[in-house]
Amino acid sequence: MTHPTNVDFSYPFPRPSLTIENTGGKQLGRCYSASYHKVTSRFRLSKESLDTLFRAGVIGSGQGFYIRSQCDGTEKAAMMVDAPCVMRDRRTGETIPGVAINPYSGKPYAPIQYEYFVYECETTCDSGD
Repeated sequence: MTHPTNVDFSYPFPRPSLTIENTGGKQLGRCYSASYHKVTSRFRLSKESLDTLFRAGVIGSGQGFYIRSQCDGTEKAAMMVDAPCVMRDRRTGETIPGVAINPYSGKPYAPIQYEYFVYECETTCDSGD
């Protein structure tokens, strides 16, 4: 058993801070198509940030880029994810198995919630790209 003074308590993020998923696509005409993407972030993203990701080629490609969900700085978190408290050995950084118990109260640490923002985006491309 690790001595309590050699234990750190932390809430690791339950998922990456930023993910970009291709969620499909469709033909819009003979030479015109659309791709759909879901961007999930721990932080609100501005239209400029999303546009920069598109211009860098991280969110699809093509002539058009459209944000199909609210993106004005006032959007609410679209998902909340629970994160349990974990114990880590202060010397090695390794996770210690078991329930994280507060050494002062003797009670388990409660999980916390991290909020994530989800942005639905569309890119459009003609057959020339």
